Amino acid sequence: MKIYLLNAYLLIKNNIFSPIAINMRRLRSGICGIHSICFGLLLLLLNNSYAKGQELLWKAGFNGFFDNREYFNAYVEPQTMFGSHMFAYAGFSLNESQAIYGGLDFLYEFGAKVNRESVKPILFFNFSKEYIDLRMGAFPRKYLIELPLFLQSDTISYYRPNLEGIYLNLRRSWGSHNVWLDWTSRQTDIDREIFQLGGSGEAKYEHFFYGHDFIMTHFAGPAIDIPGDHIRDNGGLFARIGINLSDFFFDSLSISTGYCFSYDRLRNVYDLRFSHGSLTQLYIELYGFAIRTSHYFGDGQVQLTGDGLYGAPSYQRFDLDWLIFRRKNVKGRIELSLHLVEDVLDFSQSFTIYADLGNERKSLTYR
Repeated sequence: MKIYLLNAYLLIKNNIFSPIAINMRRLRSGICGIHSICFGLLLLLLNNSYAKGQELLWKAGFNGFFDNREYFNAYVEPQTMFGSHMFAYAGFSLNESQAIYGGLDFLYEFGAKVNRESVKPILFFNFSKEYIDLRMGAFPRKYLIELPLFLQSDTISYYRPNLEGIYLNLRRSWGSHNVWLDWTSRQTDIDREIFQLGGSGEAKYEHFFYGHDFIMTHFAGPAIDIPGDHIRDNGGLFARIGINLSDFFFDSLSISTGYCFSYDRLRNVYDLRFSHGSLTQLYIELYGFAIRTSHYFGDGQVQLTGDGLYGAPSYQRFDLDWLIFRRKNVKGRIELSLHLVEDVLDFSQSFTIYADLGNERKSLTYR
């Protein structure tokens, strides 16, 4: 096995890395260089893992999505999102609690042209024990961060499935809390500096629970000033209490109600502006079917990363889900939704498939 890996490495080095080193301009302008670098790093990781006898860890996944939103309200434009997303990464354990990984993430939106933004590297370090999970690098956010739609739109799973920064989760039998930093744009002469800070916490006692989520986004300008441009600070919080009655007949049954809060400031233009509201949610699941309702009342929220429909002072949503298959490694869902935005009734439909497999430690994947 070591000989095969060494031969493969020499083949890649001579046929891919050498031409790339000669032509760095092509490396920057295309996705071939990204493929080559990440594949080379991954190959080195695997070779080192076999050489030193460490445990080889890997994970791969696929997400297919069709999401059609027929909106006619004054807050969000209608759109259809249709595509597929795939990722794969592998690494090795350094010891019983630490591991490093490398891989690739690829998004193809049907009808669009593939470019270097379609491929993103996955490179991260993980430290995990019974009560703590720490990640640093670029890694998938699925199963780690699940913010309510009020704070973060669900389209992030389509177009920004990776978090690039730091994630820390502390957990006990009665609850957990995580905090994370996502650096979404590095400042250049023409690109803005944008980063997000967020977190989620939950505490449980018998059938009752308390939870909160927050997010803060900082929008700074590029290194070369744009006339009339200003730094913007935006964020929000959702705190709730509820009851979970999943032990009684239903596969899942929960009811919660809570307080929504957002703030927005455009420096040197206007000071902090605050929006307040209440959000009540119901979720019922039985035999592969689920009903989800959301009822928001209050100020129109100004939450730039959230679902724009919460910009309305009154927003009611009803979702009917059919889990067409739910296996160990594959999940498929059809969702039909009604949106009552003030006095306008809108519709949306989605079909999603998610599949993953691998031997990555469960403690590193699920919270």
